[in-house]
Amino acid sequence: MSRRAKRQKGRGRARSYFLWVVLGGLLAAAGVWGVWSLRGGGGAAGSAQPISRLGTQDFHSLAYAPGDPNTVYFGHHGGLLVSRNGGRDWQPTSLENADAMALAAPPADPQLMYAAGHNIFYKSGDGGRTWGQVPNNLPGLDIHGFAADPERPELVYAHVVGFGLFRSEDGGETWELRSASLRALNLAVGETPEKLYATAAQSGLLQSADGGRTWSSFPSPPGEGAVALDFDLSTGRLYATTFGQGAGLYRWSEEQKSWQSLGLEATLLALAVSPDDPNRLIAVDDEGRVYASRDGGETWADE
Repeated sequence: MSRRAKRQKGRGRARSYFLWVVLGGLLAAAGVWGVWSLRGGGGAAGSAQPISRLGTQDFHSLAYAPGDPNTVYFGHHGGLLVSRNGGRDWQPTSLENADAMALAAPPADPQLMYAAGHNIFYKSGDGGRTWGQVPNNLPGLDIHGFAADPERPELVYAHVVGFGLFRSEDGGETWELRSASLRALNLAVGETPEKLYATAAQSGLLQSADGGRTWSSFPSPPGEGAVALDFDLSTGRLYATTFGQGAGLYRWSEEQKSWQSLGLEATLLALAVSPDDPNRLIAVDDEGRVYASRDGGETWADE
């Protein structure tokens, strides 16, 4: 039985590994891309109504807690916030003063969470209540892009700026270089543990079928480039956001080989799908507005 078929019998998953990057300073300094801006398309998201607005200075990552579609985590330069009511109200957590650019909460282990970013790589074994640094052999800890397999939570991938893509099968302690040339903002594990997707800014979307060793282009959604992404294993749906002209949230239709707009016309920097209910989506735009949907993106309103 395929992974997707197995997951359709149980829970789906959410994975949101996205980040707010001022590329002109951060990535150009790292030798990754030239200067460009995520702004330039999409203000408030059309007729969609935000359910809250974050007051942080930046907007990196989102992840639903497995087992509770009302609990959502949000990562930023100053640490980790949590909402217990679907994104309407937010409180600080014990992870403070840490650049949580990417979060991973693999549903196969509801107590396990990862947080990675600039000079941090942390793990929690108690559902995000306490955190500890992960000893590792990575050549650096400027991690732009991190993903965990939903069914093998110790299998993780990390893009380290200036060094490439690495893979670990022991929860991030021992790493193997998979691709020295990959330059990614966000990562997501797809239909199999070897299937990966990556957003590559103005270069759009990339895909790998061999665990990150080789990469090829994936049809990019409307807009300019690609920023955040998530893949829901229970439905086989891939989601991505774009910036510039046509900025918004899109869902890939494998049957039609095309992207469908989900009605959020804004520069969205963070995105997550609930592992327990694939109709529950949440996103944050570049002004900190939080949007949530309970019907798979058909409507976005503060119910």
